[in-house]
Amino acid sequence: MTTMPSPVTGRPEAGPPAAGDRGLRGITARLRAQSSALRGDRLTSEDAPFWFVTPALGWSVVLQLVWVFDDEVSIEALTAMNAALARGRLNRMLVVPDVVGARPRWVDAPDAPGLAADSRPVSDAEIDEWATAEMSSVPLDAEGGRCWRLRSVPIAGGGTVVSLCTLHVVTDGRGMLAAAAEAASASEVPLNPVSGPATAATGVTPLPPVSWRRRRVGDLVDAGSQAVAVVTGLARAALEQRKAGGPEPDPRPVRAPIAERSPAAEFTWATATVPAADFDRVAAEHDGTANTLFIAVVSGLLRSSGHAPLPNPIKVGVPVDRRESEEDTRSNPIAGVSVYLTDEPVAGGDLGGIRATCKAAFVRLSEGRRAPHIHLRPLAWFLPPAVIVKIVSAGNGIPDAVISNLGDVPPAATVLGGRSARKVAFRGMAQGVDASAGQRFGDGVQSWLVRTRDQVTFTVLGCDETSFSSDARVADLLDRELTAWGLPHEIW
Repeated sequence: MTTMPSPVTGRPEAGPPAAGDRGLRGITARLRAQSSALRGDRLTSEDAPFWFVTPALGWSVVLQLVWVFDDEVSIEALTAMNAALARGRLNRMLVVPDVVGARPRWVDAPDAPGLAADSRPVSDAEIDEWATAEMSSVPLDAEGGRCWRLRSVPIAGGGTVVSLCTLHVVTDGRGMLAAAAEAASASEVPLNPVSGPATAATGVTPLPPVSWRRRRVGDLVDAGSQAVAVVTGLARAALEQRKAGGPEPDPRPVRAPIAERSPAAEFTWATATVPAADFDRVAAEHDGTANTLFIAVVSGLLRSSGHAPLPNPIKVGVPVDRRESEEDTRSNPIAGVSVYLTDEPVAGGDLGGIRATCKAAFVRLSEGRRAPHIHLRPLAWFLPPAVIVKIVSAGNGIPDAVISNLGDVPPAATVLGGRSARKVAFRGMAQGVDASAGQRFGDGVQSWLVRTRDQVTFTVLGCDETSFSSDARVADLLDRELTAWGLPHEIW
């Protein structure tokens, strides 16, 4: 593998002001920097779960976007895309304050990773293995300013595979697709060896240095605001608890701890691509939507694998994007809803029940009706990470399936260097899970779906080694489930 240095570097937190930043412009820049130090671009309560697993458990939650091209994507185009990523929203560094209650804050990374270009080709059958190996081992570190990496490999019969990996703490799936689209748009622009791609230039003047004292004041102010949020959250949680009349009972039977069912702490994978027209047709024929069919297919694996045989209920977690507009660049503006499936899903059966159950959950979310513990999230900034892990790990409330429908891939993200991708897939995992510890990432399965103009592609991650013992096992179960629904498909 060859790593090419990025021609674009980030802006250090305390770099010197530009020569032209004098007079009114200089004063404005200093005021902006001082205001930023007080407010800061800080982690939110939605980001917290993807951050505290690192200091508490040594995990890194990694997301991956994979492109498969029938044609060669030039190194020049990939280098231009890499330079654009270096100027974009992913190229940040996390600074953890030493003030209790203050949230970690983002600053520009001092430099950027170079393009990683493999020279040894892979066969078509090795594409998924190559991509999985990259996601499993890519060395990312938010506090070290390494939040992403772009890597490519040629295909033996012609073509290119491209992988973009990021840390979940820096972005969610929708944010990653948007960042990829912005960078891909720069992949057709000739690279200027001094400033990088012309379209990637930001025109942002480096901010002047901010004193340690002012940063300290900013941390203290933020800690105070979070203390207020804790008090408010406790009051709201108590109110929601009274409204609900007690915690919602979990109708599922108690299972053995996940560490006993997955002693090796290893994941298994399968990815499938379905023609979009067929996916929509089958969903409509069974009184469903593309989203409910996706939920039914993935949940069906829990039935056929024996993880949750009938009549055991299945708990499904569905992340919901809460962005207010396309300009909303928060890292993880996600809310989750949970639904229980009882008789469903039955391959080839009616999707109306799943559709109604999910709709009711989405309505509750839109009305602001959340589980009481959601309002306690600001407490995370005042508790040691190890304590948070113990609280989160208690009980049996983890969903059997977490199913993320990321929707349409922006068209700009499907073309690199003038070449259109034949397939695009998205997935995620946790690196660094310790087999000797009791914690695991997920319980049954997790799955991510993306949609291009002609295709629907989703990856299934098996988390329970008892039910999903190998990649071949997951692929076989997925193949059978899609066939039972009458869906033509390709297993990667």
